Amino acid sequence: MKLINRKNYISIVCICFTLNVLVKLIWEKAHGLTDPHYAENIFLCFGIALLITTILAIHYYLQRFPFIPVFVGQYLITEGLVLGFVWLIGHYVTLAPTAYRDMFISVTIPFAVCALVYYLIFFRQIRKANAIIEQLNLD
Repeated sequence: MKLINRKNYISIVCICFTLNVLVKLIWEKAHGLTDPHYAENIFLCFGIALLITTILAIHYYLQRFPFIPVFVGQYLITEGLVLGFVWLIGHYVTLAPTAYRDMFISVTIPFAVCALVYYLIFFRQIRKANAIIEQLNLD
C-alpha cells in the first residue's frame, strides 16, 4: 500500500516543512534564542523535509523486508546523508563547534515524528485492509 505518491508528495513535504519550522520557531522563542543564519536554516528545514519524505516513501518498495531493519536503515540513510552533507560543507565554510550535534538533533526529531505518523497511518491501513479481507472470507 503506497501512502506517499506523486499526487500527495508535495503536500506531505509542505506539511512536514511547516511543522518543522513551527517547532523550530517555538523552541527558539521559548528559549530566547536568535538565529543569525535564519534564511539558510529555513532552506535547510525544507531540504530535510524533502529528504525525510523521500526516504519514507521508499518504504513502499521495502515492504517485503522486516519492519525494524527497514526503519533503522531509513533512519541511518537519512542521518548519513545529512551528516555527509555537513561534512562536505565543512570543507568550504567554517562550521560551529556543535554543528554535527545540532544537525543530528535537527534531523532525528523531525524524522522520528514523521516516521511515527507515517507508520501509524500505514499500520492502521493494513489493519483495516485485513479486516475487510477477513470479512470477505467469512461471507
